[in-house]
Amino acid sequence: MGIYSEYLDQLKDFEKIIAQRKEQLKRISAIRNRDVLVYASDLSKSNAPTQIDYTDLLPFSDQLSNLKGEAIDVIIETPGGFAEVVEDMVKLMRGKYEKVGIIIPGYCKSAGTIFAMAGDEILMGSMSALGPIDAQIMFNNKRFSAEAFLEGLEKIKDEVMSTGKLNAAYIPMLQNLSPG
Repeated sequence: MGIYSEYLDQLKDFEKIIAQRKEQLKRISAIRNRDVLVYASDLSKSNAPTQIDYTDLLPFSDQLSNLKGEAIDVIIETPGGFAEVVEDMVKLMRGKYEKVGIIIPGYCKSAGTIFAMAGDEILMGSMSALGPIDAQIMFNNKRFSAEAFLEGLEKIKDEVMSTGKLNAAYIPMLQNLSPG
């Protein structure tokens, strides 16, 4: 059995896990001499909202207001989310702290990578990963890669330019776009 499995076996009940988590966060804070804030998504919950979104701003701000130090480490684990929200979170954090460290124990993708780049330092382990920053757009209540969406529009444009007409199959999609 591996070290991690043995560790989990020692923490059979949830209260012990919570206590151990708090103890480890206190140790990190003492070692680094900083406040510590955890922003983590449960990535194993496929139907749960795990991305950074506007509902995170109030709890994030609230947790920052409870901290009193001069420097902070943010432990982050996220599949990403809205870059606009990350910008607001960074403004809140940078409005309070001059020194910001980012700790990535697992993975930090997309908008999470943008968040990580706002730190003065990024601490990662051998299993940690930053992810691609891929702008997303909402279209018909679905998220798409902005680059892929623009490439698709360019293909439609090229087709119209070469044939001189618009394929009727594209009309429902194009009707939902603003000219801008």
